[in-house]
Amino acid sequence: MIAIIETTMGSISHEVFNAGMVYQIHSVYPNEEIIYFCEEKQSKVVKQILDNNECFTNIKISIISQFYINFCKENIKGTKNEYIHILKKCLNARFIIILSLEPVNIGLVNSIIKKFNNIKFGVCIHGYIENILPQNKIKIEKKLNLINAMKEYQKNTKALSYFKKNLNDMAQMPNCNIILYSDMYKKYKDCIDLPLYQNIKVLNLPYIFTYDKKKPIDNKKFKIGIMASSMAAEDHNCTKIIQYMNQQADKIQYPYQFMILNYPTGDNKNTVRISKPGRLRKDVETFMSMCDWMLIPYDENKYILSSSGVLFDCIEAERPFFVLGSPTFFKAIKAGCGIQECSIKALVEKMIWQINNKNPDYEKYRINIRSLKKRMEKENREQIEMIFGK
Repeated sequence: MIAIIETTMGSISHEVFNAGMVYQIHSVYPNEEIIYFCEEKQSKVVKQILDNNECFTNIKISIISQFYINFCKENIKGTKNEYIHILKKCLNARFIIILSLEPVNIGLVNSIIKKFNNIKFGVCIHGYIENILPQNKIKIEKKLNLINAMKEYQKNTKALSYFKKNLNDMAQMPNCNIILYSDMYKKYKDCIDLPLYQNIKVLNLPYIFTYDKKKPIDNKKFKIGIMASSMAAEDHNCTKIIQYMNQQADKIQYPYQFMILNYPTGDNKNTVRISKPGRLRKDVETFMSMCDWMLIPYDENKYILSSSGVLFDCIEAERPFFVLGSPTFFKAIKAGCGIQECSIKALVEKMIWQINNKNPDYEKYRINIRSLKKRMEKENREQIEMIFGK
């Protein structure tokens, strides 16, 4: 039996990646019973994804009462109760995978790995891992109420210290494997404690890829899609690019439009807001099918030790992407899946060139993306087997 545990993410957070992990573990160990532990709303979403991909055999879903995210005593206590409930069913597990490691559950996961030293664990970390790098140290947010801002800063600093202490402790345990979704950590060796650096295993972000995607319908405008998470990023690069593009209107020879999913567009020209408040997976898929390219302009300090979910949504949709200097995109760019520049000015120039030349080599980009899908799936199967054994 294999246990896969999600105690911190709800139905609209990481559901595709969690389903992808279940699917990929099943593909490597088809004869093992797999139990996926999660709260009820996510269970329905994950089950639907698995059913759509005809993944039924030997997979069970076990419901936990609710998920906890905030780093506070009440949430930590609630998380502890969930793990006690779960571990009673996992005493004979071949191995256990914790899908989302956060401050709210890391201390408990640490103590469980120590106690159950006869079981192999895989501990997956998403975006929170970025905070251990010096350039991403917690800062005081600009708020009117300085006292509340200081309290929030102290709370976040305490949470990060607690996270790092437990993470480094876990990294030294022989039955624990720390799993990241990027291999860029190798360039930041001086910023990562040695036990953690030596323990890290890398997977591509788990995803159930399909290969039936169609080209966008020919239309009169070049459509550039933006997901809400990219639009809402604190660096505001999406807004800067939209405004800079509009300033270059006399250079653009073909109509274009920015299509933004579930985020207010403001007063910028050449933008359309697509509102789908439920944030259903089918809404994301439909949105991307309408776009020619996607824009994901994260700064170079974003997504170093983890990976962008939007990137993998684009790869699944077979839509090429315009990106800035974030390291998480290097592999896909090298594989010929998009265009990357390190400055907004340079990136906009490439975007305008692509528009004016009516999207040259578009099918080549799509072929490259399909090839990358197959390679990443193969890499994950091989790496999972290496981590947890044949």
